Amino acid sequence: MDASKHKSVDRFSGINNVNQPYRLFPEQTIDGYIFPLQEANNVLIDNTFAIKSRCGYTSVVSGSGIHSLWSDGVRCFYVEGSTLYELDLAYNKKVISTVTPSLRMSYASVNNRYYYTNSREIAYIEGAKSNGLMNIDREFKIPLPAGSHIEYFMGCLFVSKGNILYISDPLCDYFDARTGYRIFSDDITMIRAVDDGGLYVSDKKVWFIKGRGNDEFSRKEVDADPAIPFTDLRISADSMGYDSAGNVAIWTSKSGIVVGDSNGSVKNLTSDRYHVNEFGRGSAFIRDENNIKHYINTLY
Repeated sequence: MDASKHKSVDRFSGINNVNQPYRLFPEQTIDGYIFPLQEANNVLIDNTFAIKSRCGYTSVVSGSGIHSLWSDGVRCFYVEGSTLYELDLAYNKKVISTVTPSLRMSYASVNNRYYYTNSREIAYIEGAKSNGLMNIDREFKIPLPAGSHIEYFMGCLFVSKGNILYISDPLCDYFDARTGYRIFSDDITMIRAVDDGGLYVSDKKVWFIKGRGNDEFSRKEVDADPAIPFTDLRISADSMGYDSAGNVAIWTSKSGIVVGDSNGSVKNLTSDRYHVNEFGRGSAFIRDENNIKHYINTLY
């Protein structure tokens, strides 16, 4: 081989497992070629398309059956066995409450309160104390039920239980038994708000909901594939390449990784190059490394 004609392969666009390997061709840019990969294990690709080995991990808390880790950047909670813990910045854990073991927890931050629910329990953390929802001595007003997902949007709490979406009265954690709910065709797998623009709700499809509370509730279909439960997050729009302020929602479906903006516009980022197998649920978080945000999910 003529060494003078040798070229190094050092720029990569990521995995393409949709097309056959023999049909994968590099993309030509003004800076050279960018090559697709059939597989990529334990590697990172940055904004310059360079590849490097992914760093390992450090154990900070040991335990058995840990799940439902969540943080809003201010406080962090997780479940181990039958205990809900708070984790501080020094990785010290503090008991918050006793909960039903093995049930996935969902959280929502509301001013100085942190609501949580896991299909059996629903409560909120204020300060260092967990509090149950109080019965209200008002006709037709009922505390929100425990559900699978919880979210806060435009002054209202939204809780899903099976195929029913419960909507609280404004600035409350109770709902009106006559009107404070909406029935969907199938079990709800996602509730994710995007600023003041709207709320993404998934059953067997993904819907975009607009309106300031229950009285103005309206919805439209925006994606035919449902969100895989617990893969949804909210992230700044500019970090996803949107030329706008505010946030977008991101989630994973069987057709790929999907982003929805505050106007209800949805885009699948990976459908043409990455196939996702069928999974029942998952988990996701955003990692910021070298000023690059990574959406990382685990599906099972």
